[in-house]
Formats: sequence, C-alpha cells, structure tokens
Amino acid sequence: EKIPNKRIESENIKVGNGVFIVDKGTFKKLSTTENKYIKPVYEPYLIDKYSVAEYDKEIIYITKKNYKNDCPTLINHLSKFKEIMNERRENLQGKLSFYHLHWARDEYFFEQGAKILSVRKCSKPTFAYTENEAYVMMSFNVIRSKRIDLKYLSAFLNSKVVEFWLRHRGKMQGNNFQVDKEPILGIPIFDTQNQTVKKQIINNVEQLLELNKELQQTSLSDKAEQLKHRIEHTESKINELIYQLHELTSEEIQLIEQRE
Repeated sequence: EKIPNKRIESENIKVGNGVFIVDKGTFKKLSTTENKYIKPVYEPYLIDKYSVAEYDKEIIYITKKNYKNDCPTLINHLSKFKEIMNERRENLQGKLSFYHLHWARDEYFFEQGAKILSVRKCSKPTFAYTENEAYVMMSFNVIRSKRIDLKYLSAFLNSKVVEFWLRHRGKMQGNNFQVDKEPILGIPIFDTQNQTVKKQIINNVEQLLELNKELQQTSLSDKAEQLKHRIEHTESKINELIYQLHELTSEEIQLIEQRE
C-alpha cells in the first residue's frame, strides 16, 4: 500500500519479495566491490548441535558505518521499497537512509573465525561451532572469545550438565528453552586445567563436526543411520567426560539423565 502502483507494476513487486534478506544467488552478476555487501545468513532451522547446514538466504549488509557509495545495483534493488524503510524510526529522525540496515550488529561476531551460534528458542540447548562467515539475526546469540577454546566450550554448553542447569536455573517457555544473553552469562563455565581430558573433548567435537558434515552430504539411508549412531555415541562420550570433570556421582548423573 505504501509503494506507488506504477512502480509495483514496472518492477513486478509482490508480497513476500525479499528486501534486505533475499534467496541465495539472487544477485548473480555483482562486481567484487558490490559483492562484499552480500553475506550468508543463517536461520535456526539450519543449526543443530555441532552442525551448521548450507545457507539458503543472503543478507544485504549495508550499514551507515560500512557504506562507501559503491553498490548501485543493490541500491537500485532497495530503492524499490524505500517508502517502507523511510517510515522506520531512525529514518524519520534523519539518522539513516532507506538503504541502511536499521539495527545492524557488530560484524566482528559474524566474520570468519571461531564462533558459537547459540539458538535462543529451542527444544534443547543448541550451540553450534563454526569458523565460517555466518550472519544471524535476533533469533541467535553469538559467542566469540579468546579466553577459552571454543570447541571445548561448545561441548560444555551442549552437554547434559548445562541442559540440566538451564532447565532449573535458566529461562523456560513451557518445555522449550529460552537461551537469552542473561542465562548464557549465568552458566558456571568449567574451563578445566586437565589438558588430557580437555584434548579428548576437543577431539570428539572435531569428530562430531566431520560426522555431521558427512551426514548432510549422504543420500544413502543405511549410511545416514550409521552416522547418526556414531554421532549419538560420540555425544555420549563427551557427556561422560563432562561428568568426570565435575566428579559427579552415579546418583547425580541419574538425576541429570532422567529427563531423557
């Protein structure tokens, strides 16, 4: 209703067309200069423990900070919808132009390098380690740190011990977890000095990353079942090591696992 009818017809604009978020490969012939604004975007359905599936959407990441007046094709695309963007609060106040993202986040968290993508609303706590460039929206929190090995941290956060802690001390919506910033910061992280056990945990995480990648690529049902069994077994080994680090008794372990 906000877009002039003449432009709707000339540009063949339809309800549901992507504005900043578009299908992967929408812009096929961009220059290198323009292509730097096109970023892979991930939604929760692509994420599982130790698994990040291939992205199918991209985001035009033009911000007030990074824009260099060097992407005419993308500006032309966004200009089709400028009446909508110009009604955003920051635009009405003259702080942003129609082609700027409204709530841009610090790109450091999305750039290539070790990070953990934490799904905010989930049936089970889901923390996925990746080193790829990965842009996400408010359905995720992103963890980056040089103070702790992030493969080890992903194992710790995905463990049954942390699931138990989040269920009783975190934030729940019915039977679903709401893993917001505050519950994450509240988790008592155990960064063990036992390098032998720590290395075992990291090795198992690396194995899980490879097994899940192989699972995504296979089309054979028998092989998929074998891989799922190996994934389950490897996750169990990690949980056993986490129990060992916390020196839990068999009764305490049973209490944690009785939710299964």
